[in-house]
Amino acid sequence: PFDYAVEPPIPPGLTQPKMQLPLEKGVDWSFTGGPHGGWGSGSAWAAIDFAPPGDALGCVPSDAWVVAVADGLITRSKYGQVVQDLDGDGHDQTGWSVLYMHIDTNGRVPVGKMVKAGERIGHPSCEGGVSTGTHVHLARRYNGEWIAADGSLPFNLDGWISSGNGIEYDGWLSKDGQAIEAWNGRQAENQIHR
Repeated sequence: PFDYAVEPPIPPGLTQPKMQLPLEKGVDWSFTGGPHGGWGSGSAWAAIDFAPPGDALGCVPSDAWVVAVADGLITRSKYGQVVQDLDGDGHDQTGWSVLYMHIDTNGRVPVGKMVKAGERIGHPSCEGGVSTGTHVHLARRYNGEWIAADGSLPFNLDGWISSGNGIEYDGWLSKDGQAIEAWNGRQAENQIHR
Protein backbone atom coordinates (compact mmCIF):
# COMPACT_ATOMS: atom_id res chain seq x y z
CA PRO A 1 0.00 0.00 0.00
CA PHE A 2 2.90 2.38 0.59
CA ASP A 3 3.66 2.33 -3.15
CA TYR A 4 0.35 4.13 -3.66
CA ALA A 5 0.74 6.68 -0.87
CA VAL A 6 0.52 10.37 -1.71
CA GLU A 7 2.52 12.42 0.77
CA PRO A 8 1.53 14.86 1.98
CA PRO A 9 -2.16 14.28 1.16
CA ILE A 10 -2.77 18.05 1.17
CA PRO A 11 0.24 19.74 -0.45
CA PRO A 12 1.27 23.27 0.54
CA GLY A 13 -0.22 25.92 -1.70
CA LEU A 14 -3.14 23.74 -2.84
CA THR A 15 -5.80 25.71 -4.75
CA GLN A 16 -9.34 24.71 -5.63
CA PRO A 17 -10.13 24.23 -9.32
CA LYS A 18 -12.70 26.58 -10.85
CA MET A 19 -16.19 25.70 -9.57
CA GLN A 20 -19.64 27.19 -10.01
CA LEU A 21 -22.75 27.11 -7.86
CA PRO A 22 -24.63 23.79 -8.25
CA LEU A 23 -27.72 25.66 -9.55
CA GLU A 24 -29.10 26.27 -13.01
CA LYS A 25 -28.89 29.87 -14.22
CA GLY A 26 -31.73 32.20 -13.32
CA VAL A 27 -33.25 29.99 -10.59
CA ASP A 28 -33.27 31.26 -6.99
CA TRP A 29 -32.24 28.68 -4.39
CA SER A 30 -31.78 29.07 -0.63
CA PHE A 31 -28.41 28.83 1.11
CA THR A 32 -29.57 26.73 4.07
CA GLY A 33 -26.45 25.24 5.62
CA GLY A 34 -23.09 26.79 6.38
CA PRO A 35 -19.99 24.66 7.04
CA HIS A 36 -20.84 21.28 8.56
CA GLY A 37 -19.72 17.64 8.38
CA GLY A 38 -18.81 16.43 4.90
CA TRP A 39 -19.77 12.86 5.78
CA GLY A 40 -21.47 12.28 9.11
CA SER A 41 -20.44 13.61 12.48
CA GLY A 42 -16.75 13.84 13.24
CA SER A 43 -15.68 14.61 9.67
CA ALA A 44 -14.25 17.95 8.63
CA TRP A 45 -16.82 20.71 8.11
CA ALA A 46 -16.44 20.28 4.36
CA ALA A 47 -20.08 20.72 3.32
CA ILE A 48 -22.57 23.47 2.62
CA ASP A 49 -26.28 23.08 1.75
CA PHE A 50 -28.69 24.58 -0.78
CA ALA A 51 -32.46 24.08 -0.91
CA PRO A 52 -34.46 24.33 -4.15
CA PRO A 53 -37.15 26.92 -4.81
CA GLY A 54 -40.68 26.38 -3.54
CA ASP A 55 -42.71 26.91 -0.40
CA ALA A 56 -43.15 23.25 0.57
CA LEU A 57 -41.47 22.17 3.81
CA GLY A 58 -39.97 18.80 4.62
CA CYS A 59 -39.03 16.05 2.21
CA VAL A 60 -40.95 16.81 -0.96
CA PRO A 61 -40.18 16.06 -4.62
CA SER A 62 -38.50 18.88 -6.52
CA ASP A 63 -38.43 19.61 -10.22
CA ALA A 64 -35.32 21.79 -9.78
CA TRP A 65 -32.00 20.47 -11.07
CA VAL A 66 -28.67 20.22 -9.29
CA VAL A 67 -25.88 20.86 -11.80
CA ALA A 68 -22.20 19.94 -11.87
CA VAL A 69 -19.90 22.49 -10.23
CA ALA A 70 -17.01 21.54 -12.55
CA ASP A 71 -16.08 19.19 -15.38
CA GLY A 72 -15.47 15.60 -14.32
CA LEU A 73 -16.30 11.90 -14.39
CA ILE A 74 -19.12 10.44 -12.28
CA THR A 75 -17.58 7.64 -10.20
CA ARG A 76 -20.48 6.91 -7.81
CA SER A 77 -24.23 7.30 -8.18
CA LYS A 78 -26.40 5.47 -5.64
CA TYR A 79 -28.17 5.81 -2.29
CA GLY A 80 -28.64 9.57 -2.77
CA GLN A 81 -24.98 10.24 -3.45
CA VAL A 82 -23.21 11.33 -6.59
CA VAL A 83 -19.41 11.58 -6.56
CA GLN A 84 -17.56 13.38 -9.33
CA ASP A 85 -13.84 12.90 -9.99
CA LEU A 86 -12.39 16.17 -11.28
CA ASP A 87 -8.95 14.97 -12.41
CA GLY A 88 -10.32 12.39 -14.86
CA ASP A 89 -8.36 9.37 -13.61
CA GLY A 90 -11.55 7.60 -12.56
CA HIS A 91 -10.53 7.43 -8.89
CA ASP A 92 -12.25 9.80 -6.51
CA GLN A 93 -9.60 8.96 -3.87
CA THR A 94 -6.94 10.95 -5.78
CA GLY A 95 -6.96 14.60 -6.72
CA TRP A 96 -10.11 16.68 -6.36
CA SER A 97 -13.56 15.10 -6.01
CA VAL A 98 -17.00 16.52 -5.23
CA LEU A 99 -19.82 14.88 -3.29
CA TYR A 100 -23.41 15.82 -4.14
CA MET A 101 -25.65 14.25 -1.47
CA HIS A 102 -29.43 13.80 -1.34
CA ILE A 103 -29.81 13.38 -5.11
CA ASP A 104 -33.08 11.65 -6.00
CA THR A 105 -33.02 8.28 -7.82
CA ASN A 106 -35.23 9.66 -10.60
CA GLY A 107 -33.08 11.55 -13.09
CA ARG A 108 -29.79 10.90 -11.26
CA VAL A 109 -26.71 10.90 -13.51
CA PRO A 110 -25.23 7.40 -14.08
CA VAL A 111 -21.75 6.17 -13.15
CA GLY A 112 -19.24 6.57 -15.98
CA LYS A 113 -20.75 9.71 -17.48
CA MET A 114 -18.40 12.62 -18.14
CA VAL A 115 -20.22 15.85 -17.27
CA LYS A 116 -19.31 19.48 -17.88
CA ALA A 117 -19.83 22.31 -15.40
CA GLY A 118 -23.50 23.28 -15.51
CA GLU A 119 -24.79 19.92 -16.77
CA ARG A 120 -27.57 18.27 -14.78
CA ILE A 121 -26.65 15.84 -11.99
CA GLY A 122 -30.16 15.14 -10.67
CA HIS A 123 -32.96 16.48 -8.47
CA PRO A 124 -32.47 17.46 -4.81
CA SER A 125 -34.24 15.24 -2.30
CA CYS A 126 -33.89 13.73 1.18
CA GLU A 127 -32.55 10.44 -0.21
CA GLY A 128 -29.39 9.08 1.41
CA GLY A 129 -28.45 10.00 4.95
CA VAL A 130 -30.30 12.09 7.50
CA SER A 131 -32.28 15.05 6.18
CA THR A 132 -35.16 17.17 7.46
CA GLY A 133 -35.87 18.81 4.11
CA THR A 134 -35.20 18.58 0.39
CA HIS A 135 -31.75 19.99 -0.45
CA VAL A 136 -28.33 19.27 -1.94
CA HIS A 137 -25.35 18.75 0.38
CA LEU A 138 -22.14 19.76 -1.41
CA ALA A 139 -18.66 18.78 -0.17
CA ARG A 140 -15.09 18.53 -1.55
CA ARG A 141 -12.17 16.18 -1.01
CA TYR A 142 -8.57 16.22 -2.14
CA ASN A 143 -6.65 12.91 -2.14
CA GLY A 144 -9.46 11.49 -0.02
CA GLU A 145 -9.22 14.23 2.64
CA TRP A 146 -12.23 16.44 3.33
CA ILE A 147 -11.46 20.12 2.67
CA ALA A 148 -13.10 22.36 5.28
CA ALA A 149 -15.52 24.96 3.92
CA ASP A 150 -14.51 27.33 6.72
CA GLY A 151 -10.76 26.70 6.66
CA SER A 152 -7.78 28.10 4.79
CA LEU A 153 -9.18 26.83 1.45
CA PRO A 154 -12.88 27.78 1.47
CA PHE A 155 -15.32 26.98 -1.31
CA ASN A 156 -15.16 29.37 -4.24
CA LEU A 157 -18.35 28.93 -6.28
CA ASP A 158 -18.70 31.54 -9.03
CA GLY A 159 -16.72 33.89 -6.78
CA TRP A 160 -18.91 33.21 -3.72
CA ILE A 161 -16.53 32.38 -0.85
CA SER A 162 -17.69 30.23 2.06
CA SER A 163 -16.94 31.07 5.69
CA GLY A 164 -18.16 30.07 9.13
CA ASN A 165 -18.16 31.26 12.71
CA GLY A 166 -17.27 28.02 14.49
CA ILE A 167 -20.91 26.96 14.92
CA GLU A 168 -22.00 24.02 12.77
CA TYR A 169 -24.40 24.99 9.95
CA ASP A 170 -23.89 28.74 10.58
CA GLY A 171 -21.99 30.58 7.90
CA TRP A 172 -21.92 32.85 4.91
CA LEU A 173 -21.24 33.04 1.22
CA SER A 174 -19.58 36.36 0.32
CA LYS A 175 -18.86 38.03 -3.00
CA ASP A 176 -18.00 41.60 -3.95
CA GLY A 177 -18.95 43.02 -0.53
CA GLN A 178 -22.26 41.13 -0.39
CA ALA A 179 -22.80 38.39 2.23
CA ILE A 180 -25.56 35.78 2.24
CA GLU A 181 -26.16 34.08 5.59
CA ALA A 182 -27.22 30.45 5.85
CA TRP A 183 -30.76 30.15 7.21
CA ASN A 184 -32.82 27.04 7.82
CA GLY A 185 -35.68 27.43 5.35
CA ARG A 186 -36.49 29.91 2.62
CA GLN A 187 -35.83 33.53 3.66
CA ALA A 188 -35.19 36.72 1.72
CA GLU A 189 -31.75 36.79 3.38
CA ASN A 190 -30.57 33.44 2.05
CA GLN A 191 -31.55 33.61 -1.64
CA ILE A 192 -28.79 32.92 -4.16
CA HIS A 193 -28.66 32.34 -7.91
CA ARG A 194 -26.29 32.13 -10.86
